[in-house]
Amino acid sequence: MTVINTLNETSLHRTLKNLCALQTDGKTEQKSGRFTCDVIAKNGEVIEIQTSKLSALKEKIQYFLDRNTKITIVHPLMEEKIIQTLSPEGTLLTKRKSPSKQTAYTALRSLTALHVFVGNPGFSIEFFTVSATEIRQKTKKKVQNKTKTRRHLKDYIVKDKILNSIDKTTRLTTKEDWKKLLPPAIKDQFTPPQLHSALMNMDWPKNFTQSDKKTSAKYYSLLIWFLEKAKIIEKTGQKKGKSWIYRIL
Repeated sequence: MTVINTLNETSLHRTLKNLCALQTDGKTEQKSGRFTCDVIAKNGEVIEIQTSKLSALKEKIQYFLDRNTKITIVHPLMEEKIIQTLSPEGTLLTKRKSPSKQTAYTALRSLTALHVFVGNPGFSIEFFTVSATEIRQKTKKKVQNKTKTRRHLKDYIVKDKILNSIDKTTRLTTKEDWKKLLPPAIKDQFTPPQLHSALMNMDWPKNFTQSDKKTSAKYYSLLIWFLEKAKIIEKTGQKKGKSWIYRIL
């Protein structure tokens, strides 16, 4: 194995990378053209593990699709997150379960730019629903994170993320796969309020509270935007009350 650009790699990223390599009889950290790939499978498919900022991979995805190389983006969704907080000296201060739960709907924020690839047979996203532990270390003053993406400085840094378990995986390749993001209650046509209601009343996991459901369902308008851009739904030009009516293509 060649070790390239792994300095800031979390345990979560490394574990998923090694798992995907094992499952595909592939090799990790392989150079292909001008990019280094997390995994190149035995069949030549590129697999990228991305824990955030999915849209940041747009250029890389386009590069491989232009060369008729299949590429799969593996994105972990933390349905359960345990937070361990350490003191500046490394002593365990607290251990608690985070109330937040990630779903495919909360992930929409980070993958908007990838709508152009939906339906391309060479492109897939695979969501891994996981339980993970995030290790935070307190700092003596508020600081920026390693990737410099914090809007507001915080008094801790994330030292590591560790995979505890994988609950399920969901692979999205075809437009029919992406249609499954629409709740079963949505049939041929719907309005935005109907979609929001259907998302709220989906068959969610038993550990989802009403607040958890609201957090995912609030992205109903972004889901409409994404599916419309991907030509999976379209506006009919008609309204029901003040709301546009959409139909599934």
